[in-house]
Amino acid sequence: MNDRKGFFAGVVFSLLLLVLAETSVGQENFLPGFLVSLKGDTIKGLVDYRNWDRNPEKISFKETAAGITSEYYPLQIKSFVVLDESYESAVVQTETSSDDTKFLSHDKNLEIVSDTTFLQVIVRGKKSLYYYKTREGKENFYIWQDSSFQLLIYKKYLKNQDDGTVIAENLTYNGQLTIYLQGCEGIQKRLSEVRYQKNSLEDIFLFYYSCTRENIYFHKKTEKTTVRFGALAGVSVTVLKFYGDFIYLVEAGYQPSFSFSGGLFMDIIFPRSQGKWSVNNELLFTSYNVDGKYEHYFHANRYTTTYTTLGYSYLKINNMLRFKYPVGKFFLYINAGISNGMAIVEKNYAKEESWLFEQYRVEEARAIDDTRKWELGYVLGIGAKFRKFSFEARYEGANGMSEYKYLKSSTYRIYTLFGYRF
Repeated sequence: MNDRKGFFAGVVFSLLLLVLAETSVGQENFLPGFLVSLKGDTIKGLVDYRNWDRNPEKISFKETAAGITSEYYPLQIKSFVVLDESYESAVVQTETSSDDTKFLSHDKNLEIVSDTTFLQVIVRGKKSLYYYKTREGKENFYIWQDSSFQLLIYKKYLKNQDDGTVIAENLTYNGQLTIYLQGCEGIQKRLSEVRYQKNSLEDIFLFYYSCTRENIYFHKKTEKTTVRFGALAGVSVTVLKFYGDFIYLVEAGYQPSFSFSGGLFMDIIFPRSQGKWSVNNELLFTSYNVDGKYEHYFHANRYTTTYTTLGYSYLKINNMLRFKYPVGKFFLYINAGISNGMAIVEKNYAKEESWLFEQYRVEEARAIDDTRKWELGYVLGIGAKFRKFSFEARYEGANGMSEYKYLKSSTYRIYTLFGYRF
């Protein structure tokens, strides 16, 4: 029953995570920028910036904070700029075949459709590079040549050979760039190694400008995954419960155990998410120590008292999906994930005192003979960040140490953790 409750809590928390994410997507985020009209006029104002992973189909714009919001599609304006991002309206040829190995075909011919979009400018100058990620997640790159946007051609497909089927690639873009980026000695070798990826193509254009000493009018640095490290320290409260046939454990009356918890974290922040989504990984030390007592009366002259002591120290690896949202100068966040703990210290002791009339006997042994060293659980948390500091309240449910079929163990922990990012 408790496992079901824990699972239900995890599901509810995950749904809450998704609801908050959807809510954040719907919230406006107007930032200073400008657009260029079809007549060539520059209009300053505020653009609803979404740190788009896929190129936007439209934008929302207003000239003042209190002004009327208008929506613009690619054919209605020439371009727009917000923060360090620049987009240009374009009607382009798009290659739509999948790059996923599972869905590759034997057709080497391009699958071309015409599309209208806002192309993102990666490099603008005498030689320019543009980027388009479709709604389906397909990436295409373009150059400005002969007064139009030219698709850099690439396709992955299957090819039959004597020893079986292999993955082949149409690398026409290498030849296109060889012609386009003329005038730089030493670029040929680099061009042969260029991959059809944003950071690789960006690097070859930057090399070209460094080589030719031409001016770059605009350069959008490709966002990369950011990794943050830090330390955690705080207090944990652990409750140990047993369910099943071992009555001296089930009814031992273990009280909550308070102990120190601390460790290190590595937060991997996803690009193109405005820093809101990350995977938070921890190496955390935690422990508990509990004493129990169970009395069993057979009759007035015969009874037993069983004393038990159970204590475990764990090194835990926690992996959590984190969503955070800015509120003033703070970030509020929630976590959900799994916990894997390796027991590094074990206390497992039982003493049974029995009386039969005036005879007294004492037996000592392990409280539980068959125990596991690996504790698996789930974690749910809510917290706040301010600059390099954080505070989090966290709940954890885990499966304890019992390996017996008819004795289920569960540990429930509440953490209060303070963090500092290096």
